[in-house]
This record gives sequence, structure tokens and C-alpha cells, in this order.
Amino acid sequence: MSAAASLQTGLKVSPLVNLSSAELIERAVKRAEGVLDKNGALVVETGARTGRSPNDRFIVKEPSTEQDIDWGKVNKPFDADKFDVLWKRVEDYLNTQEHFLSHLQVGADPAHALP
Repeated sequence: MSAAASLQTGLKVSPLVNLSSAELIERAVKRAEGVLDKNGALVVETGARTGRSPNDRFIVKEPSTEQDIDWGKVNKPFDADKFDVLWKRVEDYLNTQEHFLSHLQVGADPAHALP
């Protein structure tokens, strides 16, 4: 089963979908993940691990995109079998946790936006 199909069928715990900013902030405060500042902003401690981790990119090298990726130090190919094992670990984790799904897009102009 592909990862995309698995995403649709493999999870037993349904995500909370498209929550508003206010709903997400409320949940973060209730879960003690942050506090509200006197001006109403959510304040969180991110810890030592912040920012992008280029070594945590998993790009499966497969025929439909193989020629479109600039393979190298950052864009390293990842074996499909290893990805399936990793995906199973993610599913197992998500089946134990409340999690969120947001349908977003890049770009303000709908004519040029990317989902």
C-alpha cells in the first residue's frame, strides 16, 4: 500500500482537521505547550532543536520524479522499503496521539497558488 493510501486508511485516530488559530491556541494552552502573554499571543519554549533539519528529509527516488530532483548532499535519495518502515512508525505514533491536519496553500493568488 502506498503511503498516500495508507494516510487515508491506516490511522485509527482521526486528525482534528482545519482548526482555527483560536482553537489551536486553546488546545496548546490546555496541553501546557505554551502560555498566553498579556497581549494574548501564544508563547512557547521551543527548546534546543529549532529550525529546519535538512538531514531529516526523506525523498523516495522513483521514476516519476527521479529526473526532477537535484540529488546531492541535501536531497539524498531514500529507499522505498525504508520509507515504508518509517511511515509505519509514524502511523503507530499518530495512533496514540491527538494530531492535526490543515489544508493549506502556498500563494495568495488562487490562479497561481499551490496546494
